[in-house]
Amino acid sequence: MALRVEPWIESLELAKVRPSERGLFRSSARDAVVLTAALLQGALLVGALVWLAPRGLAGGLATAAFIAVGMAWASNTVSHIHLHTPLFHSRWLNRALCTWLTASLGIPQTLWRQRHLWHHAGEPAQPRRRPISRRILGELLLVVAIMACIAALAPRVFVFAYLPGYLLGLALCRLQGDMEHAASGDPKVGTSHYGRWHNVLWFNDGYHAEHHAFPTEHWSRLPSRRARVAAIESSLPPLTRALEHVGPWLRARVGAGVATFLCALERVALASGALQHFMLATHLTAFRRVLSALPRTPRTVTIVGGGLFPRTALVLAQVFPEARLRVVDRSAGSIRAAREYLAGLADAPALSFECSDFDPSRHSADDLVVVPLAFVGQNALKDAVARRTALLTHDWIWTLRSPRTAIVSPLLLKRVSLSVPGRAARLDSADSMR
Repeated sequence: MALRVEPWIESLELAKVRPSERGLFRSSARDAVVLTAALLQGALLVGALVWLAPRGLAGGLATAAFIAVGMAWASNTVSHIHLHTPLFHSRWLNRALCTWLTASLGIPQTLWRQRHLWHHAGEPAQPRRRPISRRILGELLLVVAIMACIAALAPRVFVFAYLPGYLLGLALCRLQGDMEHAASGDPKVGTSHYGRWHNVLWFNDGYHAEHHAFPTEHWSRLPSRRARVAAIESSLPPLTRALEHVGPWLRARVGAGVATFLCALERVALASGALQHFMLATHLTAFRRVLSALPRTPRTVTIVGGGLFPRTALVLAQVFPEARLRVVDRSAGSIRAAREYLAGLADAPALSFECSDFDPSRHSADDLVVVPLAFVGQNALKDAVARRTALLTHDWIWTLRSPRTAIVSPLLLKRVSLSVPGRAARLDSADSMR
């Protein structure tokens, strides 16, 4: 019985695939890699169920993870390729591969093909329900029979490994599909990811906008279509693309936690004269090395978050003794602690304090702005300052923001970096070439 073709499949315009003249494969000999991957995924699945899953909790969890990742990977690579550009000339070989994928993935391939072509058609309103074809019914019975055999022969493996992995695999497939179109919200417009290793391992599935523009282009030729598509691009593969939304929230929480930890270390420094001397000496050396790149001596300096132990202000008072220093800190308690510390010094520099949040529009008029490691805010705020005036940032030792940088101390895991905007940056570059 022939597969019924829905109206939305009939109206879907797909490019013609030019078959190869001879050989086993219909479109390209490169499909041998795809076929090998399909056979290997199924064989490893059987091996995991027979050998790994019965080996306690760790074996069951590892098997469940393998099933889930294998389903998501094979559905979006081998299965996806085969439904758009069937691998073989022979109809029977194509049907045999569909049967293999149905058994190894637990997803009826004919039903999956119908659903996927509906997706390429723009996901129109579903037509009235039609009777299930014999092929779909046969594939459904095959999936049920395989699950029943696993449950009967190894019930613990089925309950604690196969079933959780299968359900998680379906969830990963749904996540992949959603994230491939999250940026546009249009099922006809995909989002591409051009990471090299992702596209090697996923057979160019990252070229998703190109695939939607040319749905029957062979997977090996999708990169050549990149120049012809105005693609929405993501720096993350689909399964991790949700981090683009979670990332800003997570970074804010982590940044606040790091700031709290660093403030606690500042209080430790206030209780140790030896630690204060070490921090002042190491910062002074690094500051002098980096700030020598400034085209002129700053007359006014804003220090962000300079409360508690005001080492930045003390160091800058030595580097630029004629400059007016202003400390901007949101914490009144930190400013009070800094004033008390300075009151105990015989040669304390003259500072002005401002209890407020840092605002680039108000605080970037000075010749130099210094931002601490514990700065809680968006990187965009730092960029806004760097476009207006010289910016000195305290960074982790592994962060390289600028070629004008110096390590404070490996023990402190810190470095300082200088950014000089506009004309000052060009003067600095010219000076360094003399």
